[in-house]
Amino acid sequence: MRARLPAALGLIAALAACEPVSLTAPGTPSVRLVGNVLVGGPKGYCVDPVVTRPRQGFALLAACAAMTADETDTYPDDIALITVTVGDVDSAVVAGQEEDFKTFLETPQGAALLSASAIGGPVAVRRTQTDTNAVAVYTEDVGPPGVEGTQTQAWRLFTDMRGRLVTISVRGLSEDPLSQSASRGLLMQMLAILRQANGNAAG
Repeated sequence: MRARLPAALGLIAALAACEPVSLTAPGTPSVRLVGNVLVGGPKGYCVDPVVTRPRQGFALLAACAAMTADETDTYPDDIALITVTVGDVDSAVVAGQEEDFKTFLETPQGAALLSASAIGGPVAVRRTQTDTNAVAVYTEDVGPPGVEGTQTQAWRLFTDMRGRLVTISVRGLSEDPLSQSASRGLLMQMLAILRQANGNAAG
């Protein structure tokens, strides 16, 4: 199972644009994206310097152990690929409109928007949840996943931060898939980490 994570990282790297990245290989604990949004991950997770695109507002986090040749590094209990995407200036749309946003995601138009922004293509919406300044959606790929070795189900969360729409996604591995609750646990950890790192900035 551990061998599939580096393979998945390699495929994502092949899909990524060739913008230079000024991060320290093989992995770094955090990165600052556009809009001054600081991104870090749960214990055992690092930012992938090959795939992350700070100026494009995109970060990929994965197990630090998958990015090093150090056999003493240990994998986290729950292994996933975690992405964070920061939108344009004034793209914030969640705070105060959580229920409307959730309702939209449950429509065919919402599913089409989610499909267009997913690496794997078309998705079906299986579950939605809301909280203050947060809308989460659990999706399942209609076709094969876009990244070989990953499971077809994924959680995604939308929140406003520093005046921008921030999207967090969590996707497990096919050989050791995460349960819906475990995947959501990582998602909520990421949200808490981002809020703490950015001063709970929603405006």
